[in-house]
Amino acid sequence: MKKLYTGLFSILLLFTVLFVGTFLTIDGQEPVELKGIVSSDTTWTKANSPYNLTGNLAINTGVTLTIDPGVSVNLNHYFMRINGTLIARGTSNEKIFLNAATDGYLEFTALSAGWDSQTGKGSIIEKAVINCVLHTGGASVMIYDNVIKKGISLEGGSPVVSKNSISILSDDPVGTANAISISELFDHPIENKALIVDNTIFGSYTIAAVIVGRGSPTLERNIICNSYGYGHTAYGQAGIFIYGDSSPIIEQNTIKQSANGISLLEGNSYPTIINNNLEEISNYNLFLNKGVETTINASNNWWGTIDSAVIDQKIWDYSDDFDLGRVNYTPFLTQSNPYAVPDANAPIPTPTLVVSPTSSPSINRPAFFCLSWFGVGAVVMVVVFLVVGVWLLLRRKVNAPVK
Repeated sequence: MKKLYTGLFSILLLFTVLFVGTFLTIDGQEPVELKGIVSSDTTWTKANSPYNLTGNLAINTGVTLTIDPGVSVNLNHYFMRINGTLIARGTSNEKIFLNAATDGYLEFTALSAGWDSQTGKGSIIEKAVINCVLHTGGASVMIYDNVIKKGISLEGGSPVVSKNSISILSDDPVGTANAISISELFDHPIENKALIVDNTIFGSYTIAAVIVGRGSPTLERNIICNSYGYGHTAYGQAGIFIYGDSSPIIEQNTIKQSANGISLLEGNSYPTIINNNLEEISNYNLFLNKGVETTINASNNWWGTIDSAVIDQKIWDYSDDFDLGRVNYTPFLTQSNPYAVPDANAPIPTPTLVVSPTSSPSINRPAFFCLSWFGVGAVVMVVVFLVVGVWLLLRRKVNAPVK
């Protein structure tokens, strides 16, 4: 009987150790599954990298997900939705890698915490290699000093895209649609006041490197090059394409090596175009499409020449089609603007913070990121085995012969 009790106790002890170890792993550094809803502050560490999504993932409102330097995150075919705060700040030596398959993406909603440059708090992606599509969805996130390999969709709010290298290489022979798309969500009509500052944007885009559909964003000190169609007069792709009801400020940019420099399509657009360099453009520096009937102010720009007759030939407006508006380009710069390039020493731009809604949408997934049902079961079994073990020890003591 003594050997029987000893054997049973050993088995119970073994099970206890195994399940305690399993529970600590689930609640500690190695999450079982990266899907569902993160409902408490969480840090992803380099020691546990890479992190692989096995389903869609959401960060609750008021919750912060911190991604440490050197971490790789594979979204695969899923999306990660930020309703709270995402802090992903790599270093020059240890960048963060955000990867996804074609249909995987990272999304900030209007609920997410905007970046506050005064307090240094809020959502930020810095010094990362971003190989997944980004959607800001009305959020005022900071996207700073990254290498970006897929498109960015800025959908309202005051997001900042600054000092990034954006170069999208596509296997598609006709390229991808655009690098940056600026618009507003119709279900969350938050005015888009995006700041696109000090970036280098190169690639082959079938529409434009930057598309502005709505809002009043600012594009300043960027180098913008859309190589698709460059050198071929049959193509009409642009460095910047403006349409809809938008009033962008386009100031001190260098737009070059594109089929068209800046194109406008029908709508009530009133852009401010000033102190830019438009050079090495194969078709038109400024092109008004059908439906653009307003006068466009584009004075004080460098058009690649001081010959007004040549400038006229590089602008398509009322003088070419009487149904179009006019482009006012005088006075014009007599030489290239040396300040129309990214400034490495410029301070980090300050976004205009937008008050976010208070509700918290979910993605209809169970909240088991930090503690799964398996972990709960492990805790219950540990308690059961401990109780049984204590009961056997007490029974053995009671039945022991008195010496």
